[in-house]
Amino acid sequence: MKHYKAALLLLLVAALVASAAGAQTTAASIRGVARDETGPLAGVTIEAAGADSGFKHTATTGADGSFALAGLQPGVYTVTVSSPAYEPQQQTLQVLIGQDVMLDFVLAPGEVFTENVSVIGEAVQLLVDTRSSEISTNVTPQQMEALPQNNRNFLGLAALAPGVRFTDDQDGTAKFRSGGADSRQVNVFIDGLSYKNDLLQGGAFMQDSSRGNPFPQNAVQEFRVLTQNYKAEYEKAAAAVITAVTKSGGNRLSGEAFYFFQDKDLVTQDDFSKDRGDKKPEYERKQLGLAVGGPIIQDKLHFFLSYESNDQDRLATVFRGGSYSSAPANVQQFLNGFKTGVLTSPFESDLYFGKLSWQPSAGQTAYATFHRRDEQEVRGFGGQRTLDGAESFEIGTDAFVAKHTWVIGNVLNEATASFQKLQWNPTAIASSTPRLNYFGLLDVGGKDATQDFVQDKIGLRDDVSYALDWHGAHTLKGGLSLNWLDYEVTKNLFENGLFEFRSDEQWQFPFQARVGFGNPSLEFSNTQAGLYLQDDWQVTGNLTLNLGVRWDYESNMINNDYRTPPELTAALQNACRTYSSPVGGQTTWCLRDVLDLGKYTTDGSDRDPYYGMIQPRLGFSWDVRGDAKTVVFGGWGKYYDRVNLNDIFDEQYRQQYKIYSFCFSADGSPTPGCGVPALAWRPEYQSGEALRQLVARGAAPGPEIFLIPNDMKPPRSDQWTLGVRQQLGSWLTGLSYVGVRGYNNMMYFFGDLPPGTRFGDRFGGNIGVPGYARVFYASTTRRTWYDGLLFNLDHPMAGGKWAFNLAYTYAKAKQTGTDNPGEGVAFGAFDYLNPASFKKFDGTNDERHRLVMSGTVALPANFQVSSIITLGSGAPFTIFDDSVDPFTVRWNEGRPKKYDFIIPDAWAYRSVDLRLEWQAPTIADTVRISLVGEGFNVFDFDNNGCFESFKPRLPSTNARFGEANCEFNTRRLQGGVRIGF
Repeated sequence: MKHYKAALLLLLVAALVASAAGAQTTAASIRGVARDETGPLAGVTIEAAGADSGFKHTATTGADGSFALAGLQPGVYTVTVSSPAYEPQQQTLQVLIGQDVMLDFVLAPGEVFTENVSVIGEAVQLLVDTRSSEISTNVTPQQMEALPQNNRNFLGLAALAPGVRFTDDQDGTAKFRSGGADSRQVNVFIDGLSYKNDLLQGGAFMQDSSRGNPFPQNAVQEFRVLTQNYKAEYEKAAAAVITAVTKSGGNRLSGEAFYFFQDKDLVTQDDFSKDRGDKKPEYERKQLGLAVGGPIIQDKLHFFLSYESNDQDRLATVFRGGSYSSAPANVQQFLNGFKTGVLTSPFESDLYFGKLSWQPSAGQTAYATFHRRDEQEVRGFGGQRTLDGAESFEIGTDAFVAKHTWVIGNVLNEATASFQKLQWNPTAIASSTPRLNYFGLLDVGGKDATQDFVQDKIGLRDDVSYALDWHGAHTLKGGLSLNWLDYEVTKNLFENGLFEFRSDEQWQFPFQARVGFGNPSLEFSNTQAGLYLQDDWQVTGNLTLNLGVRWDYESNMINNDYRTPPELTAALQNACRTYSSPVGGQTTWCLRDVLDLGKYTTDGSDRDPYYGMIQPRLGFSWDVRGDAKTVVFGGWGKYYDRVNLNDIFDEQYRQQYKIYSFCFSADGSPTPGCGVPALAWRPEYQSGEALRQLVARGAAPGPEIFLIPNDMKPPRSDQWTLGVRQQLGSWLTGLSYVGVRGYNNMMYFFGDLPPGTRFGDRFGGNIGVPGYARVFYASTTRRTWYDGLLFNLDHPMAGGKWAFNLAYTYAKAKQTGTDNPGEGVAFGAFDYLNPASFKKFDGTNDERHRLVMSGTVALPANFQVSSIITLGSGAPFTIFDDSVDPFTVRWNEGRPKKYDFIIPDAWAYRSVDLRLEWQAPTIADTVRISLVGEGFNVFDFDNNGCFESFKPRLPSTNARFGEANCEFNTRRLQGGVRIGF
């Protein structure tokens, strides 16, 4: 990497000064007052000792009795309170990740007890942070241990948070989203390290198109879902954030191993493949893992290691399209040679994690972690795409984190250094065979893309927290983060040739084709910096203000050093067309009159970094009675995300790796619906090499042109919240209104159409650029709107007996642009003339109702049962309406059919997951063996997709309009064993 020397020097400096990083993203704190019946007590010693680690944290109360235990790793602590006037007394408290809990220790002869704080439990008191102004949900170690999970992806439990939706299709891409935004705007932090993916969609972990797990779940202790109104220390997200903390070793050697098994006899075949007569394929999945931790030096140095493996043969159904029976006999004869049915897609994943934890002295802790992900899958087929289009899809992660924490009086310092490599690499298996896509029939031939995306990052983060009293109690936090990144992208697209056939020509020859060649690689560097200041100000005993501001910067977010090729600039400047009849009031138009070319071309010095990512974040909480039982809270803030490299990649890429488009007809006459002049089709053209020869002879127009504005702004959301929390005994409940407005979302439009162009003339009515094909320009005018009511009802695990969680979301999401269900690069050129023709419609993620309930109950004879029930009213689908002239795309106006569950006709998605575990009697007081049975969608509810969305020209009708063509998440069972010691 280009930045190694500079980064390593800064790492050395950071190690020497032992500064700070990641404050409060993975830690917890306890603040408050120690007093007795006479009032606050000075000189009281409060010591928190980790129940497993033995690591000690100590604070002494000041003159006003106040204390702060900061930088606590989440977990269970034995808290000892002692003073000269009272004998030492102990309590056992559990703090969760991200909590900043305020409480009072009240001393009396022979006892100590807590006041002005919400606690659950007796032997171990779980502290509950009801005073936070954030909308957040803690997923506890008990929930991660007990709840049913089909794929062992800890991110799936984020669905327990109201306002957050995880991928319903458990065989689909594992993503989560919130606030009406797509998944690219979320972020995930593990041990303070951001796993944000700057290159592709998916938000984090290179999860674009990946169905695997990003991190070993047996290494995750717990995590927190920050749905909205999170504070200034969180970066690179305009939607939900997940922050997780990993497990650590302790003073006792302990560990766990597990094995889960599933095969075809435990998976119900979907109705559609059964109706087609497809044979149920061989299928087998094995999930296994091992974790072990323990002491190297008692109370000082511990280790933890974990490994998880997931080997399976996934299912992919290939079936002929609905027009197959109407295709000519010669076409059917050719396509009959390609295998259809339910086919096997092998998948392998190996996840590794290691950690060292060290307390060199009181007030200091340090740890170092390593994480690796190796994932490989043969995939890329299914639906109409046949097996010969498969690709070898590989994802890799290597990450290293080193962190040091130091508490000095009222100051908390933390220092973190990190290295991270993320890689996304789908490779075509049959790359030499041309791809032949017969629309409505089958899509056959080799994969037309091999890609390799690599993101390397070296990071430092420096924060300081300081407690002071001035007109109330303040906790001041400030931080600086620096990341040096190198991006390497390789895209080999259409080298084998893509040929597309349709019914207009009776599928006898392709109506269009594409081929690409040239230099497929692009690399550049980027520096990211973030600076924030946060003041958590307890104005009075029951009013707290959270006042924060954040500023972020990137040196090269939009490839700032890119230089538009001079020949392209000249061609754009000189492109003109004289029309046979006036367009927009005149007959001659030049491209320079249509586009501000100075805004979209650059000599390498026209793009400055964007300095405007200033993000105020404000919050408040009002403890109505001062006992932490009833709290009113709210907030407002701005949140900036980043521009994905893949969204702007084509600007430079298409000038060095050129993709050419062809149109064909029987005799060379114009081809309807194809944007370039047509050639007369000849069978010998059907190969990538033949198309390249046509290019060499000048028989094809040049490459497409993609233009990026020099002043492009990153995506942003404005968020606001107002809510109330209430504790009723052991029950916790909350109701919140949330509003989100999203800005600066990108979309491409045709840039070569003069004003006044009719919608039907966008193909063929353009200003031609000599030597090139069509012109596209990017606009950041897409917007999103989201308004929701979030309700939660929780009963944490108390005394090991039972727990319950309910999360309900009622929301309305709106957007402009297109539906973009795949969340890839958004193209509006085919649907809009320009951003001025945008219309506001229901969002792609506009699910009005979502209800998730979970629970765990301890039964006699060492049995435990748990369940997750997920219900959703369904997201919309787009209608293609040709019933009347003109043909209209009705974005997201279709809604799936709803079915009964508790409430009649309310749910399009239904799943009841169950888990039953029996623990055998402990062997030698050490070894624990458990047998586990799990069922997912145990009632085998129909969860449908691929809805019939076309309306033909009247009087014809589509009898199947609105009906499903595919099904996901059929019933699955699995069994397993767990061994602990």
